[in-house]
Amino acid sequence: MNWERARNDEQKEQRISEIVQATARLYEKYQFEEITFALIAKEANFTRSNLYKYFNTKEEVFLELIKHDLSIWKNELIKTFQKKEYSTEEFANIWVDTQTKQVRLLSLFAILFTSIEKKSSLESLVSFKKKIQEEFGGLVKLLLELFPSVSLDDGTEFSFSLFALSIGIYPMLNLTENQKKAMELTGMNSDYQYYKNIYIKSIESLLQPLIKV
Repeated sequence: MNWERARNDEQKEQRISEIVQATARLYEKYQFEEITFALIAKEANFTRSNLYKYFNTKEEVFLELIKHDLSIWKNELIKTFQKKEYSTEEFANIWVDTQTKQVRLLSLFAILFTSIEKKSSLESLVSFKKKIQEEFGGLVKLLLELFPSVSLDDGTEFSFSLFALSIGIYPMLNLTENQKKAMELTGMNSDYQYYKNIYIKSIESLLQPLIKV
């Protein structure tokens, strides 16, 4: 791409999209810690100085990537729930099945508070958190449609509880061979399905008391 400074909002959005897509490609090959602003600029065919016109840090680029992936997952989840009635078990299974397909999103959730947000500007964080609220608002709306007896306050708290659970469960669903071996040698279960089932049962346990009969 021959770089040309964006002259309107549409062009600016296109530049941002190109940067985010380049970062997504890098994240397929490198760990988060290995990705630098220089690498992103090279992958996107930007100079570093031009990259700074859109983002201050690589972490701010990753905030955009999370917003993108979260929107995709939310829309997929809404499309998946076609029936009007679901048991808590069915809901939990569908939730986990769709979420665990979003490996990149889960991996970024796992480092969101410890690495990504810490080096992002206040302006970027405010924009990000507004988008998070919007997307989770859509998830709460879906939950209340599926389980009308759940209150808005309970549904909101439930959705953020699941957010916290997803942050904790991802590392257990993506163990390295060394971690698996260490767990086996110490008598711990390292099976993927075992921890996935724990996640499902945890969602059921959180949801069931909120449903008024």
